[in-house]
Amino acid sequence: MRAPAAPEARIHADSSFEQGQKSLKSARVRVRGTSQVSIDETGTARVSSVLRPFLDDLASRRVSPHTVRAYRSDLEQFVAWLTAEGLTVAHLDRHVCRRYAGQLGMGTSATSTIARKITSMKSYVAFLSREGVLGEDCGSIDIKAPRRPKTLPRVLSTDEAAALLDSLPDRLPTDFQPDFRVEIRDRLLLEILYGCGLRSAEACDLTISDVRRDEGIIIVHGKGEKTRRVPYSQVVLEALDRWLEVRPQVEHEALLTTMTGNPLGTSDVRRIVSSAGKRAGLTVHPHMLRHACATHMLEGGADLRAIQEMLGHASITTTQVYTHVSERHLKAAYLKAHPRA
Repeated sequence: MRAPAAPEARIHADSSFEQGQKSLKSARVRVRGTSQVSIDETGTARVSSVLRPFLDDLASRRVSPHTVRAYRSDLEQFVAWLTAEGLTVAHLDRHVCRRYAGQLGMGTSATSTIARKITSMKSYVAFLSREGVLGEDCGSIDIKAPRRPKTLPRVLSTDEAAALLDSLPDRLPTDFQPDFRVEIRDRLLLEILYGCGLRSAEACDLTISDVRRDEGIIIVHGKGEKTRRVPYSQVVLEALDRWLEVRPQVEHEALLTTMTGNPLGTSDVRRIVSSAGKRAGLTVHPHMLRHACATHMLEGGADLRAIQEMLGHASITTTQVYTHVSERHLKAAYLKAHPRA
């Protein structure tokens, strides 16, 4: 058990709301301005020194790289907040952690963002406790994250999905056009996201070898280094063949690339989908195509378990949200079609 910090080193719990928000703002500015937090106190530097081992520990447990990046961003803000408050590693206890959580709750961040930041902090402090940096009493901090509101995903209708896809060409041009290769690639990306229900990162990770033509499936590399086999349609295959005719000749096997041959990133996917949406008069983000894939399959009679397997959901509970979306579709159809509705 570690000795309690000296009273003069503590920041009193009755610090003003304004001061706390200034510290949070300062922390956010520090994180945005540099990839590594600037530390000027010995104790706080010690916190920072175990940040990399903590992130390495996450990676060793097959946590998604995207999740690791989220943890890093959250924890850099937490460390920067400690520095702004004049706190060191000696002050990391339940009271300090609760105070940080309280400051987060008084801000303007979304409930889901606050919940994630609190989870990141608790995991980090538990790691410090296991490593002997903090006392064992810090291993389990009882801070409840705010409940996330239950909302149904916004789902494109079949007509909207068709309009989105048709905003890009479905065949090679007969005459040379400077941007036709980009449009052919973008059409393939949209067909994969909607036709196969892939996440953005999964689409970016696809390689040419992942397409098993003899089986009519693609090998998808999902979260936690789990792979799954997802069927694809003739429409996807045709879009794939058009792209392979004009894809830059590069040594690596990344299926979707820039025109200079670099693999696409998730930010590229967001930009491409958003741009296609604007052409179709829609506000769209990539995950909406995944939602649309699942919902339209369910409405077409697909089995919920088959959809779960296709999407790579670990729990059927995650997939069941689409049953609620389909119920909404059913009610709308009933009110429109039934003579007594």
